[in-house]
Amino acid sequence: MANERRQQQVAKRIQQKISELLLHDIRDPRATFVTITRVTISQDLAKAKVYWSVLDERHRSKVMHMFEHAKVYLRTSVARDINIRSAPLLEFHFDEGMLAAERIEQVLRRVLPPEERTLGELPAVSAEQPAAEAVSPWPTRQGESDD
Repeated sequence: MANERRQQQVAKRIQQKISELLLHDIRDPRATFVTITRVTISQDLAKAKVYWSVLDERHRSKVMHMFEHAKVYLRTSVARDINIRSAPLLEFHFDEGMLAAERIEQVLRRVLPPEERTLGELPAVSAEQPAAEAVSPWPTRQGESDD
């Protein structure tokens, strides 16, 4: 049985490796805009749950089929990269947390009034004052000029 620190290390490495594979090795158009959000791994390091999200919700089922198709390749590649006795079985799950966060945001938009966003007390640039001579709100280093 692995301790919690080792589980986290292996899970993080699996997440990194699968993300790299999706970005560089897998030439499937369904892998576009897929993000590996987190990985959890069992105490015996035998099973890893890989949570993912996709930019366009309509492609969810296509991406799931892509993961099912590429599961063996991904497991083999992960096994070569991480240093453990046997490669964990990979289970792919859509990350529902992203949808929940989006629903909460929609509810908050309906309930809360729109915020007034101000940049604070920035000096205004008048029409008579050229932009190059405008006072910058950002400090400059001593001896450095805006020229």
